[in-house]
Amino acid sequence: MLVRKLLSPRMGNLARRWASTNQLNFQNEKMQGYLECLRQEYYGLRVSAGGNSKAYARLAQLEGVVTALEQRRVLERNITSAQDMELEKDEDMRSLMQEENAIYTDLLSKQEQTLLRELLAMADDEVYPALIFGINAGAGGQEAMLFAQELYEMYTNYFEHKGWDYEEFAHETTDIGGIRHASIMVSGEDAFTWLRHEAGVHRVQRVPATEKSGRMHTSTASITVIPRPADVQVHIADKDLKIETKRASGAGGQHVNTTDSAVRIVHLPTGLAVEAQSERSQLKNRELAMSRLRSRLVQRQLESAEASTKATKKAQQGSLNRNEKIRTYNFVQDRITDHRLQGGTMHNLDGFLKGGEQLTSLIEKLQLEHRKERLKDLLEAWQPPQEAINKS
Repeated sequence: MLVRKLLSPRMGNLARRWASTNQLNFQNEKMQGYLECLRQEYYGLRVSAGGNSKAYARLAQLEGVVTALEQRRVLERNITSAQDMELEKDEDMRSLMQEENAIYTDLLSKQEQTLLRELLAMADDEVYPALIFGINAGAGGQEAMLFAQELYEMYTNYFEHKGWDYEEFAHETTDIGGIRHASIMVSGEDAFTWLRHEAGVHRVQRVPATEKSGRMHTSTASITVIPRPADVQVHIADKDLKIETKRASGAGGQHVNTTDSAVRIVHLPTGLAVEAQSERSQLKNRELAMSRLRSRLVQRQLESAEASTKATKKAQQGSLNRNEKIRTYNFVQDRITDHRLQGGTMHNLDGFLKGGEQLTSLIEKLQLEHRKERLKDLLEAWQPPQEAINKS
């Protein structure tokens, strides 16, 4: 019995369109050599993996490709058998074999899309347990800050939509309801894979509510996505902390003025200070403040340990100039255009800004392009093993 591994319709269509456009051919000699090399590696690891965790991780990575490849080989053999049977003199048998051949050919086409999808997924090897997601207002003054706030709401909604954990540790607001800057720690097995494509300058074009002449303004905000490696850890000793309590201020009724529920923690070695007063309980505010301090220290460690971090942020932010952009949000035309994609225009801006399936759909296209380029690089760099060269 043939086992058919189904693609999601959307990703299947994307992979099919890419394969057609780029003339990716599984009959290509180099592609066949690459696939056979992966197959041999897989079966070799099944024998020799032992208790090696890295070997098991590689096995898991290869399994989808090899399973799809073996299913494709079965279909190819069935097609060959059906074609041989078409030579039968019996007309009914020939007709039956022609129908069977057509069915197997269709199945083979679908199976090659599955194999392509598995190859693209395997080519994507950037995996991090967490990331620091930054939102920064750019050119455009108050309108840019309001736009940054809208992006903040869109992305936090998206974090929840995807089921990721996130923790805010910096949020600089303005009097008009916008934000100058926000930094958020996002944790999730696939969070970096999805969010890395959002890094860059986002441009908004609309008529601000305060614009009496009806003139359209252009403003920008930038997104930075800095991965957090798995080995980043922070130890906080009690002796390094100065903890202060005070009465909370702001809304909250009489309780905020009668108890010392607000907590301020200073990390003495670094001088970092954090505060928390949103909870009625001093204990909960202390836990919240410690969580914020830990996140701040992680960010500090990342920035000092990785020389590339500042360069990465600078590259992602650009100069925040209106002409530098990865995506434009045009409110007048109810349009979103991602400038990295051919045909990257969508409509229904209100729906897009909710941070749901529309954003997912756009990111899937960006993922496919990223993986396509990565797979191209792998194929171009791949060389047959020396043993195979010696045998030929």
